[in-house]
Amino acid sequence: MSDFINDVIESAGLTMQVVDTEPDVYACTITGTVKPDLEWKRNITTKPGRGSPSLGNVLYYYALRAQEIRQYDDVLGWSNDNKRDLNDPKTIPEFKQLVQDKTDLGLLLGEPIYQTLLTGLEISQAIHNAARY
Repeated sequence: MSDFINDVIESAGLTMQVVDTEPDVYACTITGTVKPDLEWKRNITTKPGRGSPSLGNVLYYYALRAQEIRQYDDVLGWSNDNKRDLNDPKTIPEFKQLVQDKTDLGLLLGEPIYQTLLTGLEISQAIHNAARY
């Protein structure tokens, strides 16, 4: 896992409990020292045979989601850019879930660590993209 992910996990004192709920589906509860009373619960589905998700992978996934949604003020811009049909009954709930995930991640980590996570993600992506050329 990337150093910036490990640094965020350590800085926020994150731990994750994982419970198998059905094949390849895991109930994950993440807690941290920034807001000790906050339990962030998500059901994570993995590819068959992959096993349970790691805390680093879950954090990275939700950082990507937060990065995606933070550039949009509303569902219209997001749906247009992502070619989502507003008449599809799944579009608005998906947008709302992205916003909720971003908000919850920020609460779990606290603003300074949350910003460190997103900055680390952007730097990592820039390095990866530069290395491709």
